[in-house]
Amino acid sequence: MKLTGLLIVTSFLSAISLAGCQKKPEVPPPSLPEIERPVLVLNFKPGAALTIRIPRQALVERAGVPGVFVLNQDGRARFRMVRGGRLQTSQAEILSGLQGNETLVLGDLTAVHDGSLVTVVRK
Repeated sequence: MKLTGLLIVTSFLSAISLAGCQKKPEVPPPSLPEIERPVLVLNFKPGAALTIRIPRQALVERAGVPGVFVLNQDGRARFRMVRGGRLQTSQAEILSGLQGNETLVLGDLTAVHDGSLVTVVRK
């Protein structure tokens, strides 16, 4: 019995040491499919006292957190947490989280995830 207890403790300690190692996983994460979406380019002067209003469709909620998808220089959508203000029929006021010089992803955002590659669709 003592040997069995020692074996369990040894296995447990081995599992702990493996969990804390710095080795990266050998399997790459699954890639996200490329999607086509329209975008909105915000052109407000940085630092100016202004109210940013965006199309309501650009405002999403992920895991209970309100945000928008901002297109980065690599063409990937990045989730950006925002603090919303007044909601109107077609617009949403953004109190914080945007500077006013970002490119927002629009359209159907249900399939858009943080890191999704976006091809811009021109209207």
